[in-house]
Amino acid sequence: MPEKLFLHPALQPALIILAVWVVEKLWVWPDKYHPLSFFRLLALRMAEKVNPLDHSPGQQKLSGTLAPLVLLTPILICIGLFIGLAEYPVFFDTLLLYMAIRFQPVLRNMKRCEQALMASKKSLARDKAKTLLLRETDKLTVMGLSKAVIEAGLLRFFYQVCTPIFWFLLLGGLGALTYRLLYEFRQVWSTKLPTYRHFGRPVAWITGVMQYIPVRIGLWILAITENITCAWRARRRLAKSCNSHSLLLATVGGALGIELGGPAFYAGVKVRLPRGGGAREASVTDIRRARHAVNKTTATMLVLILLGAALLFAFGPKI
Repeated sequence: MPEKLFLHPALQPALIILAVWVVEKLWVWPDKYHPLSFFRLLALRMAEKVNPLDHSPGQQKLSGTLAPLVLLTPILICIGLFIGLAEYPVFFDTLLLYMAIRFQPVLRNMKRCEQALMASKKSLARDKAKTLLLRETDKLTVMGLSKAVIEAGLLRFFYQVCTPIFWFLLLGGLGALTYRLLYEFRQVWSTKLPTYRHFGRPVAWITGVMQYIPVRIGLWILAITENITCAWRARRRLAKSCNSHSLLLATVGGALGIELGGPAFYAGVKVRLPRGGGAREASVTDIRRARHAVNKTTATMLVLILLGAALLFAFGPKI
């Protein structure tokens, strides 16, 4: 009976998500052995070969379109064929989702940054923050470091948890892994860095499209669990002409009651972004509040997924 319940198509995806969440809490795949580390290195080496700086912006965009296709298509086809032939594809779906989420290292580094700042070890906090941030950290104050770590942790939650789960529910483990690999390429080829300003745009666009719905679902679940009224007010205060990144930070900041956003340095270039959110500046203790908000949102999301699966099982067609 338990085996039949687990294999039921209405319950199986929800149970896989729950199992992956538990395993990720208990065991973290070391970075140097994780497949995503290999793909990040592969993306970096590919860009070095096909993205010469003397190419025109149009050529760089074309190279940035073809590079992920060349890297991912044969690998994903092989994985898909292998899963299709496997006797227990559910095992490989679980493994692929586990690879695609990989969020516990983010929470651990947020906690280490918080502990270092609480102990007045700013240099150590900056070193730990570099694992989360693309921006320069050398000139950041305690408040600036706290705000940057909070922003990075919350954004990565939406991008590394909410979005892979969404695509897993739609397309299975292969869909979740495909998104996560594209997201890793986007991180490596960030358009905030001058070298990849044009080359990284195609993969940034496709990941932005894939993130649009799941990020907003996760955002409003977080707002409901924290303070939806303040989140909505903060979003409305920001100009409608602002990009989705700034609106996202403003909404999250409003829910937590802290100001997020503002200028940041990337490879020596100052990028100005609007400030938004709450009226209070972020402090070290808000890093813990952000981690707790992520945990509450994850728990709420899991409950909703399990409830939806139970309803499908109870009222869906009998198999």
